[in-house]
Amino acid sequence: MSYSGSASVNQNASATVTGDSIAINYENTMTASVGASVGNDYASIGVEASVKTGTEASFAAGLDGNNVYAAASYSDTTEAHLTVEGGAQYAGVGAAASIDAYAKSGTEAEAHMSMGQKGVDCGASASIGNAVGVDAEGTVKLREAIVTGGAGVSVGEHLEAGGSATATFDKGKATVGVSGEVAALIGVEADVSVTIDTRQITKDATTVANTVVANEKKAEHVIVDTGKKVEKGAKDTYNKIGKAFKKIKI
Repeated sequence: MSYSGSASVNQNASATVTGDSIAINYENTMTASVGASVGNDYASIGVEASVKTGTEASFAAGLDGNNVYAAASYSDTTEAHLTVEGGAQYAGVGAAASIDAYAKSGTEAEAHMSMGQKGVDCGASASIGNAVGVDAEGTVKLREAIVTGGAGVSVGEHLEAGGSATATFDKGKATVGVSGEVAALIGVEADVSVTIDTRQITKDATTVANTVVANEKKAEHVIVDTGKKVEKGAKDTYNKIGKAFKKIKI
C-alpha cells in the first residue's frame, strides 16, 4: 500500500513561438490532493480525492509534419473529485476502469482541431453553472486493439454541450472515436473509441503464415514418408504373393 498527498499554488504565464508553432499558457490556481494505491505486476487499484480552484487558459497552433493543429481552452472553476481506478493485465491482455464523482461550479470552454496526413480530429465543448455528477470509463486491451467506452450523468443548474470525432492513423495505429455531451439541469455524456494496431495484426498474421508453412512442410514429409512406406509395403506384398504362386505346383 502506498500513499500520496500534495498541495500547490500555481501562478504562471508563458508564451512560446517556434518556426512552425505557437503556444500561450496562463494559470492561477490552487490544488490539493490525497490518495492511496495498492497493486502488483498483474492488478492494481487506487483512490484519490482532490480539490482545485482558479483560472486556466491556453492556446496552441502550428504544424506537426504534414498536419495542422490548433487548440484553445479556458476554465474558471472550483471543483472537487473522488476518483477510483483499477486495472488488471496478463500476457498482453488487460482491462481497466475508472469512476469519478465530482462537484463543479464555474465556466469551461474548449475547442480543438487537427487534420492532415494522420487524419482528422475535431471537437468543442462548453459548460457553465453548478453541477454534481459521476463519470465512468472502461478499457479493454488486446494485443491487436484497444476499445474504450465511457458514460456519465450530471445534475445541477448548468448548461453543457459539446461533441468530437476522430479518425486518425499514426505509426501503424488506426483510431476511430466519437463523443458527445448535452446537459441542461440533467446531463448525459457518452463516448467510444477503438484503436487498432495494424503492426501487431501484421506480426500475428506473419506468425500464423509461418506456422502454417512449417506445418505444411511437416505434413509433406509425413505424406512422403507414408507414401514410401505404402509403396514398400505394396512391393513386399506383391513379392510374397509371387513367391507363393511359384511354390504352387500344377
